[in-house]
Amino acid sequence: MVKDRIFTLQQIIESENNFIRKYSQKKILSIAGEKIANYLYEYFSSKKILFICGKGNNGMDGINAFGYLKSRKVKVEKFIINNSNKNNICFEELNKKVSKNNLIIDCIFGTGLNRKIKGDFEKIIKLINISKKKIISVDVPSGVNGNNGQISSCVVNASKTIVMGLNKPAYFLLPSKSFCGDLIFLDLGLKPPKDCSPKVSLIRKNLFVKKVPKFGINTNKYKKGHVLVIGGEMSGASRIAAISARKVGAGLSTIAVIKRYLKFYNSIDPGTILKEFNFNLLENKDVLIIGPGLGRSVRKSEIIKIIQTFTRPIVIDADAISIFKNHKVEFYNLLTKKKDIVVTPHEGEFKRVFNFPDKDKIKSSLKASENINNTVLFKGNDTVVAFPDKEVFIDNNATQTLASAGTGDMLCGLIAGFLAQKMDFKSAIQTSLWINGKLSKIKKNVIIEDFLSSIPTVLSLIKNNN
Repeated sequence: MVKDRIFTLQQIIESENNFIRKYSQKKILSIAGEKIANYLYEYFSSKKILFICGKGNNGMDGINAFGYLKSRKVKVEKFIINNSNKNNICFEELNKKVSKNNLIIDCIFGTGLNRKIKGDFEKIIKLINISKKKIISVDVPSGVNGNNGQISSCVVNASKTIVMGLNKPAYFLLPSKSFCGDLIFLDLGLKPPKDCSPKVSLIRKNLFVKKVPKFGINTNKYKKGHVLVIGGEMSGASRIAAISARKVGAGLSTIAVIKRYLKFYNSIDPGTILKEFNFNLLENKDVLIIGPGLGRSVRKSEIIKIIQTFTRPIVIDADAISIFKNHKVEFYNLLTKKKDIVVTPHEGEFKRVFNFPDKDKIKSSLKASENINNTVLFKGNDTVVAFPDKEVFIDNNATQTLASAGTGDMLCGLIAGFLAQKMDFKSAIQTSLWINGKLSKIKKNVIIEDFLSSIPTVLSLIKNNN
């Protein structure tokens, strides 16, 4: 479905140009204006509405919508910004119009903005934001970069944003998603370009719901897979990863710890196996997790040897990433020789081993995935997953409650647990992120212990539809 796809500005421009070649620019502007007007008429016809319009296509969308609403006897006004560089903005008139209307429609800048907002435009946006009126932005809130989600020195803080035919990255990436409010999707009849690279999509349940592992009554714990966690000095993180894997169905979890750290594991969970580490433990395990709880005192050479030796899927997180801060090329060379690896950095870890150009999370994740020829899961409230086939997914299913110690370790365990049950690589990651997000929406979940206890409840939401 096109609603679940995300398109770069270049792809959207190509889509619009294809439409214009078939019909005309006048037609697409007319459709856009009418669709905006129809939405506002259905939900806000009793309000006094003010359109604040810039001089580009975004402004024209607003002017056209204004005309349609006026013809339907809705109480509407418009304020058109011609050229603020000539200081011809009448702020007294704008203030009066803002004061007497209930709803402000922001049509100042669309996605084409590529410069810093200043001068009269900055004053206008600040006036809108302090008005305490309901604000709806058309296309994107003015001041937002539609491609990478970055914002200008000032930005309209919208309660709703009207999506004009195709989703843009800015709706789902930080910091811009904080200014978009609720998304209102309007179908303009735009068709995605045939060649969409990168292909970017939202994570939705329909992607994986039929792929969650099922077992018959004759199964056993070995058939459901064995996850090995390399533990370290912070036992809590290792334990969270191990128990999360079992919570989604893995048959066994073992934590392997070097002798000097065994003392930190006295209160190990009864269902988790604890072993003193030796390389023989890497045999006959289905998935390896390395990083959670590892600590900074571990030697890089040990991590390299473990990753080189293990022949099945690997989840790499935390200190197993950061230890390569000054050895990026070595990290890349190590991972490009392997397959079925997912690296799961948060922003700090990402910056230690990958480049983050222009703070473009999609572009950066794709480049990082290319560097290691494996999957990169760039965590955050706007988690981006880039696969080596150049397919990208964004998870917009999470709330701020995931900003709690242990949730990243839990995500590692969820991924490993599904992989241990022989779920395909891409689906295992999609499912784990979806579950992670759903867990964050359960009101009683505050700390990691709450999240862990709720995993079976959320898992049942998938299995009941399977």
